[in-house]
Amino acid sequence: MAAVGEVLAVADYGYEPVYAATAASVKAFGIDELDPTARLPDKFEIFGTDMQVLRVFMDAGDKIIAEPGAMIYMSEAVLAGCDSSDCCGRCMSCSPCCMATYEAETSGTYVGLTPVRPAKVVPVPLHGRRFLAKDRAFFASLGQVEINFDVDTNPLTCCCGGQGLVRQVLKGDGMAFIGAMGVITHKVLAPGETLLIDTNSLVSWEDTVEFDVKTTGGFCTCCCAGEGLFNTKLTGPGEVYMQSYSHGKFKNYAIDWYLGQRASGGLQRVANNGGAALGGGPAAAEGVVGALEIDPLDDAPSEFRRRGAAPTVAPADVAPMDRKGR
Repeated sequence: MAAVGEVLAVADYGYEPVYAATAASVKAFGIDELDPTARLPDKFEIFGTDMQVLRVFMDAGDKIIAEPGAMIYMSEAVLAGCDSSDCCGRCMSCSPCCMATYEAETSGTYVGLTPVRPAKVVPVPLHGRRFLAKDRAFFASLGQVEINFDVDTNPLTCCCGGQGLVRQVLKGDGMAFIGAMGVITHKVLAPGETLLIDTNSLVSWEDTVEFDVKTTGGFCTCCCAGEGLFNTKLTGPGEVYMQSYSHGKFKNYAIDWYLGQRASGGLQRVANNGGAALGGGPAAAEGVVGALEIDPLDDAPSEFRRRGAAPTVAPADVAPMDRKGR
């Protein structure tokens, strides 16, 4: 018997069974899960499966720029500071105006960093290239990396491409790191090659890639398939980085979960109050004061409340007395 995944000979069954054919891997199309360690110099290390940590081993004079609050730990010989240069470009791309800096005073030092938002660490070696990215994608950098912004003047792609009017720009010769959620995939588009991407899944792309949009389908597809009216259309050449989950999806899920909890809590309160919260009548008496959490002194006369004692309540099966006590 042939092994699983091996194409069986025609003589075995008289035909070539389709189920035994080796499936073509998506790697053959150049789309693969990004392995950040395979493209990092020795002085960088990324570890963890999610909400990852970037550890940088520094030589004397090395200076790291990172978003505020990203530092986890560092050597004593690393000098922390602040950098507010080019604050306009940073603010326009939704990054903080002031960035934290970590400069090594001696060799053999290190810094541990992590993205402020839930994210994995994605290395982007610039090598003199220019990349566009989602707003606030930048996380940290070493070397000459400039953070700026780009304005999309095309009304169609600006409104329907999922990236908005302003996109973040990363350019220079250094190593940049961005944050993204879920499984990170990477593809190098050949000249003229086209790739359709969900508008929330695109993280960063080289500026040589043509950015456009394409309708997802007909009326029912747009309204009921969950992909909206447009998908992002990218045409090569150039590099593209994608994510399986986005901060926007995560935020929407968190809001829906919170509102659901509030709604279920409100329904529980309505049930406990017998519909009084919606204008209905009060809850039926339980017969036990303690079960309803009613203070017996609430309706007592003032002289009883001052003495801290409630009037004696006659049992329900005892006939009421007249004015003379009979």
